[in-house]
Amino acid sequence: MNFKNFERILFRSLAVVSLTLWTACTVKNADEEIIMPCIDGYCGNQGNQENSNLSDAEQEMLDNYYLLSVYYINAEKKLGDIDQYIGYGEKNGYSPVYYEYPDIYYMYGQMGDLYTRYFGPYYASKYDFDSATDPIYNLAVSLDSANSKLVITHVYPDGPGSKAGLKEGDTVLYVGASAPGDINGFNRLTSGKDGDKIELTVLRGTETLDISAQLFCYLEPTVSISYKDSIPVIKVTGFEVYSAMSCADATKSSTARGTKDEIKDVLGKTSGPTVIDLRGNPGGSIPQCVAAAEQFLSKGDTIAIFESTDLAPDSVSQMIITERVVATEDGAGKGRYFVFLADTASASCTEIMLVGITQNLKSPIVGMRTYGKAIGQYYIPTFVGGYAIITSMRFNDKDFFFYLDKGLLPDYEISDPTKALNKAIELAKGGKEKRTKGYGTEDQGHFSSSFNKTAATRSGLPKGGAYKIIKNPRIK
Repeated sequence: MNFKNFERILFRSLAVVSLTLWTACTVKNADEEIIMPCIDGYCGNQGNQENSNLSDAEQEMLDNYYLLSVYYINAEKKLGDIDQYIGYGEKNGYSPVYYEYPDIYYMYGQMGDLYTRYFGPYYASKYDFDSATDPIYNLAVSLDSANSKLVITHVYPDGPGSKAGLKEGDTVLYVGASAPGDINGFNRLTSGKDGDKIELTVLRGTETLDISAQLFCYLEPTVSISYKDSIPVIKVTGFEVYSAMSCADATKSSTARGTKDEIKDVLGKTSGPTVIDLRGNPGGSIPQCVAAAEQFLSKGDTIAIFESTDLAPDSVSQMIITERVVATEDGAGKGRYFVFLADTASASCTEIMLVGITQNLKSPIVGMRTYGKAIGQYYIPTFVGGYAIITSMRFNDKDFFFYLDKGLLPDYEISDPTKALNKAIELAKGGKEKRTKGYGTEDQGHFSSSFNKTAATRSGLPKGGAYKIIKNPRIK
C-alpha cells in the first residue's frame, strides 16, 4: 500500500465508515446484553471529538488506522486499505459483548503481531500505561540473611522504613513480639495495608533500638541488593518510569524516580566485582533501560542502534529513523568488573541493556539463552480514550546485528538457579573472565507461530517488553 495516498483513502472511506460502522459505544445502545463497554455507567467517550458528525466508533477506527499506517514498522507489508477491516470484526468472532470496537480489534489482529494490540476505552481506563509498577505496603527495604542474621542491605528513599529511621546495616531482631526467622518471615510480618503500624527491634552496632514504622502507598522497587561471600548481588526485576518512591511523590516531576535512579543509587553504595541478576526480567521502559545501561559504561560507548518509525514531514506517511544510542556520561559503575545472570525470561529492554554492556565491557553471562525480543512498542492514546500498542522499533547491536529470536548465549549455560548464582559469584571473585559467546544461530520460534486472536486481544496490560510512550499527533 502507498501511504502517501492515505489522505485520499481516509476521506474516501468516510462515506463507507458512516454506513457500515456500528455504534455500540453510545449510551442509547447500551443494554444488559452489551457487557462492554457500557458498564458501571462508563461508555468510553473521552470528549476528543474531531468531527461531531462522526460517531465514537468512526473516530476511533480512523484514528487507529492512521496510527498503524504511520507507526507500525511493518505497515507497508501488513496494512491494507481501511475498507478491508470495516464490517469484518464481528463476522470474525470479535463480539461486541467483549470488544468495544470489533472492527478495530480485527484490524490489529490482521497485522499478525502478538505485540501490536488495541485496548478499547473501557480497558484502557483500567491501567496506568505510564508505569506498570504496582504499589506495595511494606517497609521498602532489602535484606540479606547471611550467617543466620537478617541484615538490612538497602533502605529505599522516602519509603516507610526510611521515614521510620531504619539504616543499612541494622540487624532485625524482632517484628512486634516475633523473631522473623528468614526474609520470607520478615516480609510476611511487615506487610499490611495503608496506615498499619509496624514495631521493630533492631541491633545497630552494639545498641538495641525500638523503631515504629507506619505503612503507606509506595511504588514497588525494581532493584534490590544482597551479598553472597561478600560479593554484591544486584537484582533488577524490570525497568519502570516510577519505582521505589511514594505514590504521592510520583505525581511530582521534581521527585520522580525510576529504575535508572535505583541502579545509580545502588552502584554508588557498592564497590568491587559485582553480580547483576537479570533473570526473569521482561524489560520495560526504553529510556529507563538505556539510562540504566549508561551507569555501567564510559561516555561515548555505543549501547544500541535503534530503527524506529516516525511521522514524515507531510504529517501523513511513515518514515524510519536510524539512531545510534551512546552513553552521554561516565556511569556510576564505570571501571568495575561485572558478571551477569540471565535466563529465557530475560527479554526486550533487558536485552538492550545486556547487549550494550557486554559488547563494550566483555562481561560474562551465566545462565540460559535469553528470549531474543529485539523489537519495541509505542504506547499511544487514541482519539476517544483507547490505547494503541504498536510495534514501532527494531533493536540492533552496535555492529548493526538484528538479534530478533536469536537471543544472547550464556558463556556458562546453567539451568539450575542456585548453581548459576554460585558460578557467577565464582567468576566475580576471579575478576578476569571475559565474554566469548555471542548470539544463537537459529531462531527460537517465538515470532514465527501463527497469529492467535485470544492471546493478542487479552485484556491484561502486558508487563515488561520494550516500550516508549508517545503522543497521538491527531489529538490536540
